[in-house]
Amino acid sequence: MVRIKAAINIMKQRVSHKISVKIGLSFLLMAIAIEMGIFISLFLLVVNTWINEQASSLVKRGENHAHVLTNDFTAQTIKHVVLTEKGDTDMAIIVQSPDGQTLMASQVVNSKMKKHLAKFTSASQGKSEVLHSDWMKKSYLVSKSPIIKKGKLLGNVYMFLSTKQIQKMVFDFSSVFIVLVILTFLITIFATASIAKNLTLPIRAITSETKKIAQGNLSVALSIDSQDELGDLANSIEDMANKLRHTKKERNEFFAAVTHELRTPLTFIKGYTDIASRESVSEGERVKYLSIIRDESARLTHLMDDMMTLVQFEAHNFSIKKSSVLIANLMDDLMKKVAGILNQKNIHLNIIGSQQFEAKLDYARMQQVLINLVINAYKYSPDNSTISIDIEQSPKSFSIQISDEGEGIDAADLPYIFEHFYRVDKSRTRKTGGVGLGLTIVQDIIKLHDGNISVKSKQHGGTTFTIELPYD
Repeated sequence: MVRIKAAINIMKQRVSHKISVKIGLSFLLMAIAIEMGIFISLFLLVVNTWINEQASSLVKRGENHAHVLTNDFTAQTIKHVVLTEKGDTDMAIIVQSPDGQTLMASQVVNSKMKKHLAKFTSASQGKSEVLHSDWMKKSYLVSKSPIIKKGKLLGNVYMFLSTKQIQKMVFDFSSVFIVLVILTFLITIFATASIAKNLTLPIRAITSETKKIAQGNLSVALSIDSQDELGDLANSIEDMANKLRHTKKERNEFFAAVTHELRTPLTFIKGYTDIASRESVSEGERVKYLSIIRDESARLTHLMDDMMTLVQFEAHNFSIKKSSVLIANLMDDLMKKVAGILNQKNIHLNIIGSQQFEAKLDYARMQQVLINLVINAYKYSPDNSTISIDIEQSPKSFSIQISDEGEGIDAADLPYIFEHFYRVDKSRTRKTGGVGLGLTIVQDIIKLHDGNISVKSKQHGGTTFTIELPYD
């Protein structure tokens, strides 16, 4: 029994915390408050309007009788006027003299009528008036119409309308109104539940899919076509899942690449160290093996440097030190450092545009960026081709375009080439090498300079990287 109660309490808590319940209750309470306000206002307006019309009609009838008696205030005329109201059980007429004596009445003047008559004071002589403020508790609506001829008060005509008729009408009207209110509330509750369900249906779908993401299932497909915030959220989650799936795939490739790249130089270093340590190896061969060991050690060091740089970027510990740099000096050093590599494939480096201006840069890091891009172009360029560096200036910034005549990059790869661990060359041959960190580091360095880097490429039509940097 205790477990059942605990389970019921947990279900209640879950239901109370559901957004559909919160939205539904909020909307329902707001709708009920608005409807109650409208119904009450409408009810009071209709009832008060109808009662005022009854009161006005009562006054008008009294004034008509008073007008008749003004022309002929005789016993015969008074009797005739009284007889016109004699058959109406809900209506009564009393004609009094100025001193309050009843001259004639269509009904017996009871105590309730006398109380109403006592409320009309002499201060109100000369004008018609009506008492109807207590129609819910009093027995009559009463109007008073003076009979005045040539400025002299001849008497007063009092009209009495039984409130039973009014109360019955209001009761009947209230019954209809209550039925309408109940029907409206039921419709509102149904509509609220339906709206809340339709509103939260996409949210429930999103929640279900995000749980799958949390469990490692990145195959998310949200069929939400609404052009609103929920649609935007669904699209964002789908994009996130696609990027996570892509990142997971590339991360696996990255670890495989790192393992490959680490194993290869380590294998060479171990193997040639063993060979070089043999007594039977000649001095010339030993120098050759030691040179291979040195190259592989350099390759291993470069890989570790790239990984450490990436870790620094991820931890936001990477910083740059800007100073005034003459672009011509930057380009001269670049040409000296890459000349030996480019000569291996007889590739010509062509620099176009003015270089005689200064900019605030981190010289070493910007040199790293340019070397990385030029070497990247070298890897994918054919022999006897040209790599162009085009420098252009504008009032607030300058750009450096590095173009090659290589094989280009597939359109499917272009959106991802700056992402961590991404490699366009999936074969990971020692000809191209690398683990997909170079362009990531390049982009991060450019961003630290408040600049931007973009790429345009066409398969078998070359690739162009464009760097845009401010002067300061």
